[in-house]
Amino acid sequence: MLFRSAEREDVPFVASLVFDTDPSHFKRVFGRKANKYISGLVLLNSPLNIRHMTVCEVSGQPVAIYALYSVKEMSQLASSKPNLSDFITGLSKFRLLLEFRTLQKAMRMSISSNQSCLGIISVERNFRNMGLARMIFDYLFETCQEIVLDVSRSNSRALSIYIRYGFRPETRLPRDYPVKDSIRLKRTRKTTG
Repeated sequence: MLFRSAEREDVPFVASLVFDTDPSHFKRVFGRKANKYISGLVLLNSPLNIRHMTVCEVSGQPVAIYALYSVKEMSQLASSKPNLSDFITGLSKFRLLLEFRTLQKAMRMSISSNQSCLGIISVERNFRNMGLARMIFDYLFETCQEIVLDVSRSNSRALSIYIRYGFRPETRLPRDYPVKDSIRLKRTRKTTG
């Protein structure tokens, strides 16, 4: 598997996989034009920005994405100022701004300096159940000591996948934990020796 930084031409692929992580949420927020507005988030300086995405390829074909953040990156994203001219017109643009701000709140959650935050991971539907998520997690744990992530309690599919890959519920949540419907999971790299 090849891991590369996402590029502008990857926006449609990235947006479709972001949508696929929680379709009910994005349909509720953006309605029928969800993919269009997710593409907007990907192009804005939001936590879902294309600059923070990694595209995973097999035989030259994009099959998955992930976004992994350090403490420093989370802090920068949480405090970035949106260009309000990107949001001025229409109700849908207002929804886009609200989602941008929700994502910023998520970036304010505390993680320690030895942790990385997995903001998103998604495998294209036609490539699921082929061990690709395992390959991505193995790759991430080659460089990360500990990974934390948040997932909706109602997203049973994602919860079962993360638990299968060794993530466990965090028992002590930070005071600034922003999302009441979510649970924080973490996994620490096993040390050999």
